[in-house]
Amino acid sequence: MRVAIIDDLVMCRQEIKEYLMRYIRENYEGEVPELDEFESGTGFVGAFRPQVYDLIFIDQYMDGMSGMDTAREIRKRDEAAALIFVTTSHDHAVDSYGVRACGYLIKPFTYEAFERTMRLARVEKILNARFIALGDDRILLKDILWCDRDGHYVQVHTGRQGILRYRVPFASLETVLSAYPQFLPCYRGLIINMDRVGRMEEMEFLMDTGQRVPFRKRDHKEIRSRFSQYMFRRAREEDLL
Repeated sequence: MRVAIIDDLVMCRQEIKEYLMRYIRENYEGEVPELDEFESGTGFVGAFRPQVYDLIFIDQYMDGMSGMDTAREIRKRDEAAALIFVTTSHDHAVDSYGVRACGYLIKPFTYEAFERTMRLARVEKILNARFIALGDDRILLKDILWCDRDGHYVQVHTGRQGILRYRVPFASLETVLSAYPQFLPCYRGLIINMDRVGRMEEMEFLMDTGQRVPFRKRDHKEIRSRFSQYMFRRAREEDLL
C-alpha cells in the first residue's frame, strides 16, 4: 500500500503516520506501507502521478492550495485513490462528497476515530485492486495463480487471461512480488499466490481453479510451514475486519 500525507504541520503528519502504522500492524500483519509526506497541496499536485497512491490524507486548511482544491486536481487524473480529509471543521463535509472522499477526520482526533475512518475506507478493497506492470500489461495481483520460468521467458499463470509470457529475468519478477506477503517463492523459478490456493497436498498445491502445481520434495517442510503461517494470519485478519 502506498500512502500520501499532505499537511503543512509536521506534528499532524507524524500523528497520522503513527496511527496508520498502528492500524496496519493490528489489522494487516506483514503489510508494510510506503509513506510519502508533502507540506502543501501545490507540492503534491506537482509531483502527483495517477494510479500511484492507494490512500491519500489531505489537510483541508493549508497555505496556498486548499485541501478541497487538491482533491479536485487528484480526481481529474485518478478516480480510484481513496481520499481522507483531515480538518478542524465540518464546513466542507458536504463538498467532500463531490470528490468522493471516503473519510473525514476532525482535529484533534483519537485513534478510535482514526480506526473508524480507516474501516470506512475499506482497505481490503484497496489491497484487492493492486496490480503489477509487465511489458505493456497491467496484471491484478488477485488474478495471478503462479509464476514460473520457461527458458528465457517468465510465465505468469492467471485466472482470467491464461498464461502471459515475458522475456524478463525471473529474479526481477521475484523482487517485485516480494513486496506482497501472499506470494511464496517455492524454489528458484516458481512463485505461488497463496491467496489462490484451495489447499496444499503432499507434493503439490491445488489452486482454486482446480489446477495442480507440484513442488520439490526436499522443500516440502519449509513450504508447508510458511503456507500454514500465512493462512493463519489471513484467517485472523478476516476475523478482524
